[in-house]
Amino acid sequence: MTDMADPYYAEMKQHKRDADWLFACMYANYCIPKKCTCGGAITVETDERGRNYYVCKVFEDDGLHIRRACHDAIEEEFDVMKSKFREEVLLHRRLQFEVEEMRKDIQELKNLLMRGR
Repeated sequence: MTDMADPYYAEMKQHKRDADWLFACMYANYCIPKKCTCGGAITVETDERGRNYYVCKVFEDDGLHIRRACHDAIEEEFDVMKSKFREEVLLHRRLQFEVEEMRKDIQELKNLLMRGR
């Protein structure tokens, strides 16, 4: 029996789709939306005042679709990226420190080996 015909495989694929949908719902109004909670595609529209919005292609004002100001979404996305950058910088510094400590340890081991000869 192939993987595609396995009922367990089909069930797992359905769980994956459900989890993806829940992820979309959970983060629907956070950062730049990838897709609407209804599963629809997101487009950018401009209102009469010139403001841009991320909007579901099948938007209805019923609370089930996304319409999010681009400025707010981009600002949140930028904040997330800054936070991730800070974490990466801290990790880089910590790794640099550890590498330097290892260099010192290696040098000490070399010195011990040279004295032992």
